[in-house]
Amino acid sequence: MPPTLTDEALDYLIASAGLTLDAAQKADIKTIHESLTAMKARVRQKRGHMAELAHSFGFTAEDL
Repeated sequence: MPPTLTDEALDYLIASAGLTLDAAQKADIKTIHESLTAMKARVRQKRGHMAELAHSFGFTAEDL
């Protein structure tokens, strides 16, 4: 189960970042929180050394 972002936690994160957001901006952040959590899980996977080489050609799926 992905972590939930409570209003109190969001307010703490916003304050600790030194930001001042209105209610609409806070609502926008809350709507994308689940998607960001899923994206972080996908990005934080082990990858081969070829995964980031944009200038390389001819590698296989196993290289990734």
